Amino acid sequence: MTRRAAVQTGLYGVGAAALIGATGGWSRTADETERQPVFARGTTLDSTIAPSGRSGYRRLASRDGEPVVVRHDLAAARSGRTERRTGLAALVQITDLHIVDTQNPMRWEYLDGKVGTAYRPQELLGAQGANALVGAINALSVGPLTGRPLDAVIATGDTTDNHSGTELDVLLGVLAGGQVTPDSGGADYEGVANAGLWRHWQPGSEGEDRYARAGFPHLPDLLHAAMRPFYAPGLAVPWLMTMGNHDDTVMGTLMTRPFAEEWATGTRKIYDARGDATLFLAELAACTELDPRRIDQAAGLLTDLARRGDTRTVTADPRRAPFTTDEYLAALRSPRFAGAGPVGHGYEADADASRLHYVHRLGEKVVAISLDTTNQAGGADGSIGAGQLAWLGEKLAEHADDYVLVFSHHPSWTMSNLVPDPRLPGEARHGGDAVLDLLHEHANVLAWVTGHCHSNTIKPRRHRDPQRSFWEINTVSHIDAPQQARIIEVAGNGDGTVSLLTTMLDADSPLRPSYDDLSTAALGGLYREIAFNDLGQRERGGDPSDRNAELVLTDPFA
Repeated sequence: MTRRAAVQTGLYGVGAAALIGATGGWSRTADETERQPVFARGTTLDSTIAPSGRSGYRRLASRDGEPVVVRHDLAAARSGRTERRTGLAALVQITDLHIVDTQNPMRWEYLDGKVGTAYRPQELLGAQGANALVGAINALSVGPLTGRPLDAVIATGDTTDNHSGTELDVLLGVLAGGQVTPDSGGADYEGVANAGLWRHWQPGSEGEDRYARAGFPHLPDLLHAAMRPFYAPGLAVPWLMTMGNHDDTVMGTLMTRPFAEEWATGTRKIYDARGDATLFLAELAACTELDPRRIDQAAGLLTDLARRGDTRTVTADPRRAPFTTDEYLAALRSPRFAGAGPVGHGYEADADASRLHYVHRLGEKVVAISLDTTNQAGGADGSIGAGQLAWLGEKLAEHADDYVLVFSHHPSWTMSNLVPDPRLPGEARHGGDAVLDLLHEHANVLAWVTGHCHSNTIKPRRHRDPQRSFWEINTVSHIDAPQQARIIEVAGNGDGTVSLLTTMLDADSPLRPSYDDLSTAALGGLYREIAFNDLGQRERGGDPSDRNAELVLTDPFA
């Protein structure tokens, strides 16, 4: 019987353990000798990606796969569990795709060096990189450690970068499938990548910039290729959305004001600027919480910078306007972006700006609860309103007979933005500790899964009652290297424990594309290569135990 036939007949539980191992290979855990049955191909269990060489601009090479690290922090792993194991749910978490309209006049690339997220050379190719990630998920089809068919893909926020309508259109086109046009404005490219700037990569220029000096390749036709329309297959499994701060505020920090729309849809783009005004804007962009009165000062500062800095006239494009929450929900409900469903991609028919949280069933015994931890008052960090916190408690109690995975953009340690949210005037805001306390009250919670930090971290959240312990799982972005998604499988072990099996997944794109190849697939590979060489890049992969891991828990229903 083939692996596909085994999956189609449902043999991914106890009875299929030997078959799955025989067809998929074995992965040895880091701290025990028990074999783990896997469908390793295409995942980091099979092989990983790393730069070759020690310095300078480095091309990428394949490395050996990483083992599964068994984590006993919350419960002991028992011998023989892999033979008894039953897959209860399987999903892929994608997070922080940051699809960027690099020609948007509201972009603040001139703050590079003051704000780490202001500019990345690879952001030109975000659409092609996201398309390659979709290809990897579609090729996967099942969870590698249980063989269970994928139940869903969950995007945990910051799918757009600058809250722009053009970015949302490209993002949803990639996820749903169809023709994608990663371009805006006029017929020619009008961003910083051809503005003759030393600070930013000029791939088509014969002149030197700091990236060329660091060894970045000269690619004279890259800008044209990056803006070229392409066909996206779209995700083949249902996909759900969770709101991130970059999806509901300009630059992920600024409450949307009329001046932001004016600049985004206008004809003036600032390319280079210095002085006190840039310091003030950099401070705003880096704020974790924000006094709304300070945002209004940004309008005058931008006008002043346009007079004193280097600017260029660009083609106006009304599609670049920051999208409203109503427009966001309407797009998710549109037949154009239905893709593999479900309708609304998690958000219910009565969802609105004040109610962007929901419950979605993943398996017969597993549900996902998606939270909205963003604060439209501004500021990068998150919080949760009193009403949503009460709703969360109600839903956890309502699903007391289900295993629960909670999803949000912000992890607990970045939820301190308690400024009142304008969507819910007068309502108290609560931080991460309040959410942790509530989750500890419910034994059916297995994990809280998040993004935002662009790094891999898995933290045990202990409780004196072992059944009330759970894991907090934070996952790397798909704009910064290593540009991975996380597969999460829920498995019953038949011995009084359950396991969360997490496996990192690389995009399906050429490892070392030819610089003469400007196909969509090759550009997806170039997106990853440039990210590994970004001059602002730092290590984000975490420890091995934060990547491919078996997270053991006491089974609350044993």
